[in-house]
Amino acid sequence: MNPRCVLRDVLVSVALAAGWPMTGHAQLLLGQQEAIIQTVTTSTYLNGGIGADEEATMRNLANEFPLRIMFSEGKDGEFLADIPIVISDSNGNSIFGLVRAGPMLYVMLPQGRYKVSARFNGVTRTQQVTLEGSEGKDLYLHWGHANAPRLDGSERLIQSSLNTKFQ
Repeated sequence: MNPRCVLRDVLVSVALAAGWPMTGHAQLLLGQQEAIIQTVTTSTYLNGGIGADEEATMRNLANEFPLRIMFSEGKDGEFLADIPIVISDSNGNSIFGLVRAGPMLYVMLPQGRYKVSARFNGVTRTQQVTLEGSEGKDLYLHWGHANAPRLDGSERLIQSSLNTKFQ
């Protein structure tokens, strides 16, 4: 049996068993690193991607999550971690937030329209996203100079200030 399939099945089962509206928490030790699946309010998420093993594990689980967010900076698109992020619903209510997200964050959310806002070095990136159908959505939040390559190609990054205070 393929160890990656087993790992994926265990992580997804734990995430789903945590309960959609309940709070849950599971950790899996991957060598020296932990992959953490948690449920905050109503959103199960997978946060991490530091190191080759953790990045590979997250990429293997990507299709299980409708919203996949990657954080990067500079002209080479280097990964960023410890990014404060807030996701708001179409009514402007904050429904998900982390103080230290990245470099990859996968979030289980129902279909709908959302605003994703994250901050790095005092600069906020905000992006609108609509989750619909069975396919997930990849968002690339990138901080860099004006000539830096755009990583998402399909969606425009918008700079704005947050009304939500990060802790």
